Amino acid sequence: MKTNNIVRNPAELAAKTRGVSLALPSVLSPISSVEYDSRLAGKGSLFVAVQGYNVDGHNFVGQAASAGASAVLVAENRLDAFRHLAEKGCAVFTAKNTREALSEISAAFYGFPSDGMKVIGVTGTNGKTSVTYMIESVLRECGFNCGVTGTVNSRWNGSEYPSSNTTPESRDIQKILYSMKEEGVEYAVMEVSSHALALDRVSHVNFDAAVFTNLTGEHLDFHRDMDDYFAAKLRLFDLLESSPKKEKTAAVNIDDEYGARIFASREKYTSKVSGFGLGASADFMADSASVENRISGLSYSMLRPFPGARISLNCAGGFQLYNSLSVVSALASMNIPIGTICRGLAALKGVPGRFDVVSEGGVSAVIDYAHTGDALSKLLDSVNGVRTGRVITVFGCGGDRDKTKRPVMGKIASEKSDVAVVTSDNPRTESPDSIIDDIVAGISGKNYIVIPDRASAIREAAAMAGEGDILVIAGKGHEDYQILGKEKIHFDDREEARKALYARSNI
Repeated sequence: MKTNNIVRNPAELAAKTRGVSLALPSVLSPISSVEYDSRLAGKGSLFVAVQGYNVDGHNFVGQAASAGASAVLVAENRLDAFRHLAEKGCAVFTAKNTREALSEISAAFYGFPSDGMKVIGVTGTNGKTSVTYMIESVLRECGFNCGVTGTVNSRWNGSEYPSSNTTPESRDIQKILYSMKEEGVEYAVMEVSSHALALDRVSHVNFDAAVFTNLTGEHLDFHRDMDDYFAAKLRLFDLLESSPKKEKTAAVNIDDEYGARIFASREKYTSKVSGFGLGASADFMADSASVENRISGLSYSMLRPFPGARISLNCAGGFQLYNSLSVVSALASMNIPIGTICRGLAALKGVPGRFDVVSEGGVSAVIDYAHTGDALSKLLDSVNGVRTGRVITVFGCGGDRDKTKRPVMGKIASEKSDVAVVTSDNPRTESPDSIIDDIVAGISGKNYIVIPDRASAIREAAAMAGEGDILVIAGKGHEDYQILGKEKIHFDDREEARKALYARSNI
């Protein structure tokens, strides 16, 4: 990842950052990096003390200074504890909110890179990853140099970098955008999570376009309630509104309750807000009667504003209709021709971990990232629409995460599958048995079995499948690990499905 050895003067950096003041030492040392992890701080670093949920960065200011940091940034009400560092040659920045300051000072350090490219932000509970892959494919069809950051990875110019979060920390976002800009990227496409919006990770990214896919129950361990969750998502539209970019646009799913609320209040935005869906008020409307959904892909025709235009996807699942419609809405509003959009969507071979199909011996396994009630429901609706035999679903719920969705997912899996196999999915520090008990509490029927070990659950589900049955393995998708306690071990649903189906067909 290109950084070109950037060096900034502390006083200049402070002057470019609102709400930040600077206690100057007698001799100013240049700043060569911005860090929020004291273990990465060294000579020339500016260390930002962010107060997290479990760790307070202020506890590590001394460690950063001892490592040679040229400057530190601390909360205004903590200045007295660190004022002495200025006497030792370390500049001391202060801010009311160090997390927000990290965002702005990182943008200033990297030269506000989002100003040098078009930036499209995609938010919503489900569909973000698929939408970014689709947009990327269309922009490539246009001949644009496109970069993407999201759940699966960050990627541009043939290089890929692993992702630890759907949306990285603000400093990392700015570094990624800077590297993209330096390497000729013209469009940056970003998955924007509610955590990122609430925690100021993208507060100093200047967006050109915003996409809202949907909002369903998720992350209620972080957000107080659905209204708080929705308010976080709305921040993307506020950021779009405050962006200095010209010809800004937004696309929202008006068939979603929360998307309809955004669309109804669109007059408050100066950006153009278009609605997509199947409803009569949609600006970008698909013909529901034209939908063809097969396990190999989905296709449909547009009614408005491009009557007869045929959208053909190699991505299966009814939910991909809305994902692709969001792409049509956003990119057509950015003056991309509909013919190019259709070709770009058709060129995409698939999205990692989203309706991935593995087949062996007359049985198909669908591996999907669906890990919310709404996503699982839509996934199973799609599978039920193409099945010729039974549907056998293997799923679990993550530990140390929102517990309210567990019985909901149990109910959905049992009602929309012939057999539900309840297992583990990243239990983390929670007891797998306790998580499974929460899931089973939502199941009223008898069509389920419990196998806590995920590999064993997949093998058992494959063994019971007959020709024409579809095995659904939900929750992990593209992930190639399992988190047990605090240890991350290799585990890939796709690999396990192939092994299990091969074993079944060779008995």
